[in-house]
Amino acid sequence: MSMAEHLPFDADAFMNQTVDEPMATQLQTVPDGEYTAMIGDFDSTAFKSVTVTNKTSGLSQDRPVLEIPFIIQDDALKVKLGREQVTHRETFWLDLNADGRLDTGADKNVRLGQLRNVLNQNSASAPWAPSMLRNMGPIRIKIVSTTDKRDPDRKFTNITRYAKIT
Repeated sequence: MSMAEHLPFDADAFMNQTVDEPMATQLQTVPDGEYTAMIGDFDSTAFKSVTVTNKTSGLSQDRPVLEIPFIIQDDALKVKLGREQVTHRETFWLDLNADGRLDTGADKNVRLGQLRNVLNQNSASAPWAPSMLRNMGPIRIKIVSTTDKRDPDRKFTNITRYAKIT
């Protein structure tokens, strides 16, 4: 534990505290590659609603997403990024039925189905809930980064493949 973890926070002193170095303006992304990962712990706050606007019609609608944390198990990467734990948060755009339940139809929730499959949680014979993903793994993931077309300084990382560890 650092010394700061033992001292009470003094907000008045903080307001006059100076720093001598510039601060980072962007988060370091996980480099492209394949990694062993565990799914981290999460709760219902991982479910969010995101407003998206159709580029053609200009109409906006709310889309449900589930943000799942992945904890990468790579000591060299921890050292390279200067972190005690390397995480990647993957956003799953969800397809829901009219009753608000996950749609299991053709071409619906495919990425979530792929994740469930590598975790042996994609069986017709067993009920499933998103909470069953918590703290599961290890699995292999492939991370690929892309650049925002409108802002070349902005990078996105996504998991493009899930695989069982054999």
